[in-house]
Amino acid sequence: MKDSTRRNFLIASGATAAAGVVAITPGVAAAATARTAAAGPVSTPAGAVPLVAHISDPATGNISILVGEAEVAIHDPDLVGRITQAAAKGK
Repeated sequence: MKDSTRRNFLIASGATAAAGVVAITPGVAAAATARTAAAGPVSTPAGAVPLVAHISDPATGNISILVGEAEVAIHDPDLVGRITQAAAKGK
């Protein structure tokens, strides 16, 4: 059996993920605009790289952030709520 790696999974699912991003982009942009207006400007760190955020169960408030070959797990129920609301608006 072929070894499964995060890289192989991301390569194989790249087209599907890209379609999903295109589908939710309007809602994400609206949520980002609303948050920025309410909380003030948010700066992007110098040297920021592309990443993927994965929320497997919104009820937990956990987010897995995939950056290159690394995974960072965070717990932020407010952020999960904003992302899921933005995704729902993009349907």
